[in-house]
Amino acid sequence: KNLVLVQETAGEDWLTPDWFRLGASSLLNDLLMQREKLATGRYAGPDYFTLDS
Repeated sequence: KNLVLVQETAGEDWLTPDWFRLGASSLLNDLLMQREKLATGRYAGPDYFTLDS
């Protein structure tokens, strides 16, 4: 499921050990911020997403 999520959200290029690790605590926020950048051309800051503490 995680691999499908990454591929559908960020693309096949992200399916490498250099870009994607299972268990990364900030993976969801990183994917959401990257998706926002791809959609708007701007990188949204962490203020718009929940942060791990």
